[in-house]
Amino acid sequence: MLKGKEATEKPDFKATSIRRIGAAILYGMLASIGINFFLVPAKVYSSGITGLAQLLSKILTDYIHLNLSISTLILLLNLPLVFLSWKKLGSSFTCYSLISVIASSIFLKIVPVMTITTNPLVAAIFGGGLCGMGVGICLRYGLSTGGVDIIAVVIQLATGRKVGQLGFLVNGMILIVAGFLYGWELALYSIIAIYVNAHMVDFFHTRQQKMTVTIITKKSEELEEALTSKFIHGVTVIDHGYGLYTKEPVKMYITVVSKYELFYLEALVQEADSKAFVNVQQTTDLVGNFRQI
Repeated sequence: MLKGKEATEKPDFKATSIRRIGAAILYGMLASIGINFFLVPAKVYSSGITGLAQLLSKILTDYIHLNLSISTLILLLNLPLVFLSWKKLGSSFTCYSLISVIASSIFLKIVPVMTITTNPLVAAIFGGGLCGMGVGICLRYGLSTGGVDIIAVVIQLATGRKVGQLGFLVNGMILIVAGFLYGWELALYSIIAIYVNAHMVDFFHTRQQKMTVTIITKKSEELEEALTSKFIHGVTVIDHGYGLYTKEPVKMYITVVSKYELFYLEALVQEADSKAFVNVQQTTDLVGNFRQI
């Protein structure tokens, strides 16, 4: 590991944090505009926890006469998940996830509900697109938007099983209940909103893209403890390395993750060793056993 001018400079974690917080705020703005300008007026539902909050707000108002806003329900639904994330996934991952959840709740309160169009198809396309754009930007800058993402990672770590279909199960439940209670036509428009949402997420952040990650650290024990307890993929360890100038011993760890998982691995490394050298490279082809989430 080189010890020249560039190598001696500390990673600009402050700048990274500012970018991530900015992404969380932008997500809150885009999601609130998509929901309050398009989805809510058209009675079309979004995906995941946001869609569940929309449906619960409508049901509580219509059947129990309890007026709980979508923003409040998003916060309430995410609070136990944030606690779960703190216990299972670490403080760094959780803090950034919490920022994105709070940002969306605040902006949903601030941005008024406004009917931009009376066409449910247009509302589904633009509402789903804006929400998906916000989620994609968050994932691109290393944040989770809470909700289903947290559940997926926790289940993956606990069982090692694929949970990529979890979002489809949640969305399917939302659509079925909405169809029975409020009519199948709007439920079908919600499918369009969810599809556009997923397409925009993939446009800004490709889940299937694989990344090769090389980690060089002096704190090998701390990093290995974090990786063995909280990381599901295999890791190749190269021992007996040393810095060319300092002659200090280091270990190198090489693994492959999907781009969707990259932000979690980076947070894991940051907690174990804030001064670790991390090199991320795009993987164009992969042969062999790779566990998908």
